[in-house]
Amino acid sequence: MIHLDANLTTAPCTTAVEQMVFALQNRIGGEARADQIAELVGAGSKDRFVFTGPDPVGALFWTVYLEVARKEGKSHIITSALEDSPTLQACKRLEELGCTIQIAPVKPNGQIDVPALAALINPRTALISVSVAQSLTGVIQPIEEIAQIAQAKGVLLHLDATAALGKMPFSFSEIGADYLTFLGDRIHSVPSSGGVFVKEGRPAPAASRLDAPSFCALSAAAIQSKLYLDSMVLEVARLRDQFEEGLLLAVPGAQVLFAGELRLPNTTVISFPQVHQEALLYLLHRKGVFATFGGTYSQYAHRLMGSETALSFSFSRMTTEEELKRAVTLIAEAVCSLRRFS
Repeated sequence: MIHLDANLTTAPCTTAVEQMVFALQNRIGGEARADQIAELVGAGSKDRFVFTGPDPVGALFWTVYLEVARKEGKSHIITSALEDSPTLQACKRLEELGCTIQIAPVKPNGQIDVPALAALINPRTALISVSVAQSLTGVIQPIEEIAQIAQAKGVLLHLDATAALGKMPFSFSEIGADYLTFLGDRIHSVPSSGGVFVKEGRPAPAASRLDAPSFCALSAAAIQSKLYLDSMVLEVARLRDQFEEGLLLAVPGAQVLFAGELRLPNTTVISFPQVHQEALLYLLHRKGVFATFGGTYSQYAHRLMGSETALSFSFSRMTTEEELKRAVTLIAEAVCSLRRFS
């Protein structure tokens, strides 16, 4: 991992050649690249950035364990029932080391139950870890309310912005969280890129050698995501709504879940009654339409929304109207075919 802040780039260099290469990287814009990533998340000049590679959540949880749980005896961590796999796996590892993990429930509207989460806090609570938005449902979480509770109780707050980064504007410096993590591949960077923003005075993951290509890829992706943020919020949201309307007309009984909630502009969950999600997913993949009900990062959709007939669809800023119209046709054909067999 490499530690960066708004004005400084440092790393251990063991040879003269490494020192020359690292100095050259800084000279051609290392500081500017760090600033570009900070602008995307709304980080302040005193917030620190640690480039972690592919596991920012794991790096952060390990730091909290070493610097808070072991030193201060605060070994209680709170997360929610809608968190993605990296957070749940990190919690599992810390639980094996003696930490206590408690899961805050989720309301039927797809949001964390904030009063229930607050009731879990005790004097030994070290960290609250929640997502800015849920990756499968797209539902944006009440992070401002959670931040106020964490500050009032003196508990560290970690926000994972992997699903939300580049999809909605937000400001890490104003929210009141202590940590913000994200994976770069969700904004079209390489899979080996990711990082943690850390508030001044909070324990930060240790720095190590810089993976310069991955860091440069992340910086370039941050620039593009910042440039296209308005398009994502407006145009992709319009295409998402058009996609939903088309499916509701083409597929009798189809239902858009969480339609009345504040959602990411690029994500929708649609239920297709009388069709099991696994069968539909298989048939759609054969037709070149890619959806999900869980996977590498997310839990299964039916655990989050009580439906085994729903699929989650996500769009990027490169998705076109023609592609979505074709997808609507193919999905309607697949649902009709499966209903005939069932």
